[in-house]
Amino acid sequence: MIACRFFLDLSEEETAAALGVRKGTVKSRQSRALERLREQMEQTRG
Repeated sequence: MIACRFFLDLSEEETAAALGVRKGTVKSRQSRALERLREQMEQTRG
């Protein structure tokens, strides 16, 4: 999800089509993935 959205610079619609999921699924998974990355970054800095 993160790779499609940010490294490949795909839109939510394009990401959904590439992964065979709905746009809402892209949004929710992206949100959870970014939250996990934030938590890991905080642990690394702390």
